[in-house]
Amino acid sequence: MVHPKYLRDGLPFALAHFVEEAGEALAAAGKTQRWGLDSVNPELPKDEQETNRAWILRELDDLEGCIIRLRVAISEEPQ
Repeated sequence: MVHPKYLRDGLPFALAHFVEEAGEALAAAGKTQRWGLDSVNPELPKDEQETNRAWILRELDDLEGCIIRLRVAISEEPQ
């Protein structure tokens, strides 16, 4: 999730943000395919570990937010 103070207006930022968030969602999905929904990353400290299920859901929330911003940016772009 991008902290609101780092959000910028305009299509270039919205598109870059979408690409970044889509990549993060794909990474979570790829790890889940290999290790399962209830697996965690054992290399993270215990207090930072989350299941792949939680990771995917968090990344989907982020992706949904930037999709909305991208739709707005595209619709506002002059033709």
